[in-house]
Amino acid sequence: MKARDLLILAAVLLVAGFAVADAIRPEGTATPRETTEETTTTPPTTTSPEELLLGRQKFPDVTGVGGSLVITNPPSCAVREVDLPTGFEHPNVVRSSSCELWVAPITQKIAVGIDETTRDAVPFRFVDLGRTRRNLGVSTALFGFLIWSPDGQRAAWCNSRRVAIDLELGGSKRRLNECPAAYTQDGRIASAVENRLLVEDRVLLRARGGITNVHFGVDGSVGIVVNGRRIERYLRDGRLHLRRRLPRALEGRLPSFTPNNCAALFELEREIRLLDVGCSSYDDAAFPGSQAAWSPDTNWIAVAERRTIAFHYLPERREVIRWQVAAAELAWRGF
Repeated sequence: MKARDLLILAAVLLVAGFAVADAIRPEGTATPRETTEETTTTPPTTTSPEELLLGRQKFPDVTGVGGSLVITNPPSCAVREVDLPTGFEHPNVVRSSSCELWVAPITQKIAVGIDETTRDAVPFRFVDLGRTRRNLGVSTALFGFLIWSPDGQRAAWCNSRRVAIDLELGGSKRRLNECPAAYTQDGRIASAVENRLLVEDRVLLRARGGITNVHFGVDGSVGIVVNGRRIERYLRDGRLHLRRRLPRALEGRLPSFTPNNCAALFELEREIRLLDVGCSSYDDAAFPGSQAAWSPDTNWIAVAERRTIAFHYLPERREVIRWQVAAAELAWRGF
């Protein structure tokens, strides 16, 4: 989502506090060119012409990791998912998209862009990759910002009319008072209002500047970005652990934090930057590429290069594993 980093930054600063009536539209209102298909669940051992058309293939396995990698594959930006321990591509298919992708940390639920951005909002559709014909609805994400709960069952966003929504996919939804910034680890909604981080209207912390990004760690820590220029890590008890000024090239960019907020990845046009946030065993580093995702155990990062996806093992120097496939966006899903 790096192309929208500055827009998302503006969204967090400008749209908090709006709430008007809204509903998730039925799937039938999605753009006609976006289609899905269900196929056999047996991974292919040989590649037929039809499977080649759908982009289904066997990739080199990434030894010792779990989960799967979900990508949008240009030029059609079909959504593809590959099991990492085996390298087999999942047979479920979303044939085309507008390339934007939001992936739940667990479960097979995703949101995928279905049309061009209009009025600073990205039209999207919810999809369950395990049941691609299931109607989960469509909406728009203001500034392309959408978040998932840790259990992968709920999503929250502000739509084009600045309506803040928290949705249980396939279940109930509720309106929020402010645009969401993050889910806590126990599934509550957090919002950033100027310098205040609120969890269900209770002030959790105050920063010295506008809070523009938030991530709740599995260890109780909180990672935030302040004024788009500074990254901070707070401990479970609310004490500041680290404050670090971002390099100028990273100002306004949104980080991808590790689960414990000890390190963060930033996406540039042609480079991925890794920054220590005070408790990582990894030194600051740079990798060629435009998109990146952490493995659930944070030992690996997957990086979208120009025509390939590279897997870097961080604890020690190893040969880089590369897949011969391009990715407009990518996400590493856990178990």
